Amino acid sequence: MAEPARPRDARLTRDTILAAALRIVDADGVEALSMRKLAADLGVNPMSLYHHVANKAALLDGLIELVADGARQVHVGPGTWQEQLHRLAYEFRTLSLAHRNLIRYAFTTDDFIQRDGPMWHALCTILRSAGLDADEVPRVGAVLAAMVGGLLFTEVNGTMRRLVGGGSGGESDDTGFSLAVWLLIDGVAARR
Repeated sequence: MAEPARPRDARLTRDTILAAALRIVDADGVEALSMRKLAADLGVNPMSLYHHVANKAALLDGLIELVADGARQVHVGPGTWQEQLHRLAYEFRTLSLAHRNLIRYAFTTDDFIQRDGPMWHALCTILRSAGLDADEVPRVGAVLAAMVGGLLFTEVNGTMRRLVGGGSGGESDDTGFSLAVWLLIDGVAARR
């Protein structure tokens, strides 16, 4: 005889699931995340998670979306377009470094550049104010986003530190990142 369906746990929501999953990924990496481990962390039956997320891939998509939503607070402020672009790159860096394990995974997916998100809109606004032609903005924006993403990928993997030299701290990473961003800005200036 089949077991009767259990009522949904009212404490379990998509938001609580995502928050718990992000804690696991931040602590142990994407590879450590499983529906069973997540359910154990939440103290629920693993099957109850499927009422809120379809599978692990959907869970990871939700995590990327959750972290990207943190960009809604991005404000590049006044200054020249060069200063604004530099600040935006650092905002993206701060957001990325707060969740290194997730970002490592996100940079390996095809859609890590969210073209409907606040960072993308800020980037396109800055590029328009730099004087790029309207049809150039999306193309240059995508290349810049990919290049900054690549820089951050080297940073979260420790490659930037080895290339730039230095100890175990963020100073070498920051020096290398800043230099690379200014080189990208010079490249945008040359396209105007």
